[in-house]
Amino acid sequence: MEFSIICIADLTYLTSSHCEIDTFFFQDHLDEQTLLRLKEQMLAISKGRSIANPRGTIMTQTVKTLKRGNRRSAPQTKESIAMNKLSHVKLSEEQQQLRDKILQFTRKNLSSFKQGDPPAMFVIEGDAGTGKSVILNSLFNEIQKLATTTNKNDTLSGTQNYLIVNHPEMLKLYLRICNSFKYIKRTSLERPTSLINKLQKDGQMADIIIIDEAHLLATSKDAFKRFYGDNHLNELLSLGKVLIIVYDAKQALRMGSYWDENTKNGASLQYYYKDIPESKKEWYTLRQQFRVAAPKDVLNWIDQISTVGTIPPFPQSVKSKDKIEPPFDFKIWDDCGDMYEALREKNEKYGQCRMLSTYDFPYRLDGKDYYVTCGDNFRVRWDRYTPREQLPWSERETFDEVGSVYTIQGFDLNYAGVILGRSVGYDSQNDCIKLKPELYDDRAGFTKKKNITNADDVKMKIIMNSVNVLLTRGVKGLYVYVYDPELRERLHNSKYQS
Repeated sequence: MEFSIICIADLTYLTSSHCEIDTFFFQDHLDEQTLLRLKEQMLAISKGRSIANPRGTIMTQTVKTLKRGNRRSAPQTKESIAMNKLSHVKLSEEQQQLRDKILQFTRKNLSSFKQGDPPAMFVIEGDAGTGKSVILNSLFNEIQKLATTTNKNDTLSGTQNYLIVNHPEMLKLYLRICNSFKYIKRTSLERPTSLINKLQKDGQMADIIIIDEAHLLATSKDAFKRFYGDNHLNELLSLGKVLIIVYDAKQALRMGSYWDENTKNGASLQYYYKDIPESKKEWYTLRQQFRVAAPKDVLNWIDQISTVGTIPPFPQSVKSKDKIEPPFDFKIWDDCGDMYEALREKNEKYGQCRMLSTYDFPYRLDGKDYYVTCGDNFRVRWDRYTPREQLPWSERETFDEVGSVYTIQGFDLNYAGVILGRSVGYDSQNDCIKLKPELYDDRAGFTKKKNITNADDVKMKIIMNSVNVLLTRGVKGLYVYVYDPELRERLHNSKYQS
């Protein structure tokens, strides 16, 4: 595989010259004009030409050929907590039963499939932290193991199967996992556009396509990602015999990949599901929370704040009258600097404790550091883009950074220190959350697409979804600081109400 080094300002990024470009990060921080310029530069590189950077110096193509077959001989990868959690965790009884149910569903539909038949669809729906990815990883490993057998009586023997990973940080994780699982090959792990283009070019149909985080699939044309269809899922339905879809509409974070089951904005998974024959579809909802080990009233607080926008009662379970530490450490802070220092102590004790924030503070991809500033004693820079790092952001030396929703989506923390930024305010008349989309700084996330009928509503939902993702990262504890003074005071006072 050929890779090209592209320099923009003083930054160097690794991009593939003939695979789907990792634009997930670029689109978070670049405007349309800059994105177009970057695309032109990449096209020039692919043709072997030199390009000029914004400062006027000349950059030439640097090409290094890497063969897929040699990549397994790379030095031993570092241990990853996230990798161990994903690949070595024991499934619960419900998860095990679900995995077996999907295997049975897959065998039945593969054996009955005839040319021209519609695909079968199995949907796994669940909120953040319900173990969707754990089931998926175990399932895919078992499917690929059975695919390599020579048992002619097993429908899965000899099948061609793929796992689609939408999030670039999660793809890194899966690529590392495949070094430990001999049945999972790198060639079976793909980004959605790459797989669509590959199968269409080769005129092939996959037997099984498993889609992780389907709520990140594109719901509109994206020329920069080399996707020219109207919807990723629509294309994939014509390229696979069985689709297994992991889905949570509350984690849709941008208009270009916006999924919503309750409005006509973006796309609806139910729209595609209803067109599948009854005998060829199943929908399973996971409800048990595995990540956030919190009492029900804390989970209710998170849910009310981040999905309904109401001000819930302060959780009584964390109001400890003695010095015994509660089972889940939940605190609302009046001072962000104090919260950061308390989090530092937790990080020294447990590790993997990080600051997170809504996208309410400026960040641009221009080689400079940008900072999240709250009050007089908190000024910490946003996380830096490091595509060559193997370990997830939360496992590196990144305590002195603030992570965004794009950094942390799909990953766990022991403690999450969450800043609800400028776009999350307070409506005193109705005693509820008041969102201010004009202060939300994710310009790419708010780029309107033709299938968005009510952009204002979608902006509100995207902000709420981002809050939900951030508040559901902490396994042992959640610390919250609110930038808006009125909302901060309202939540502070809730601690003293019965």
